[in-house]
Amino acid sequence: MAGLVAALGGRRLFTEFPSAQRLPTWVAAGEVLIQEGVRAWAFPAADGERLDEALRIFGRRARIGAYGVRTADEVRAVAARGAHFVTSPVTTPELVAAAAGLVPFAPGALTPNEIHYALGVGATSVQLIPTEVLGMAYGRALGALFPDVELVATGRLERFQCDMSLDSCASAVGLQARVLFPEAAGPASLDLEALRRRAQEYGSID
Repeated sequence: MAGLVAALGGRRLFTEFPSAQRLPTWVAAGEVLIQEGVRAWAFPAADGERLDEALRIFGRRARIGAYGVRTADEVRAVAARGAHFVTSPVTTPELVAAAAGLVPFAPGALTPNEIHYALGVGATSVQLIPTEVLGMAYGRALGALFPDVELVATGRLERFQCDMSLDSCASAVGLQARVLFPEAAGPASLDLEALRRRAQEYGSID
């Protein structure tokens, strides 16, 4: 099974979308992201219907994945729906085994020990999460310790942190939902022009 970066279709960035509860209307946001070059997205694993909708509407123009899986059943469920890739904040042998042969998968880790464990149970990509707690020196050290490992740095990352991660250790970066969708943390409605400005900061990473 190819790694997660290959599943991004040559892109080096994906963004998470908020849950359907926090962002009830999302299609216009997807169009804005397409226009600004952010063309790989992950939806909450629990929002299966939204994942279906995203694949139906945008599946030929964007890479559509799922994030936040914690059980083998969740991995199999999103794979059956057609997700292009899957991520998790944790690593278990059961998660990796469930994804094997079905869908590109990046389990979560943060320390060298956790990365080593993920590789030991069969992971081909490892998600560093939450990357924003790391410093540049830590990223360089991980890059030296695991030079041939496909690391995906995910977190509440500003643009400069994405660049630092890609320069030091990561093959790709993931934006947690509140980076591009801060309104989804509260009652405010989505401001599409503000979303466009935020997306423009990151679109050139691809």
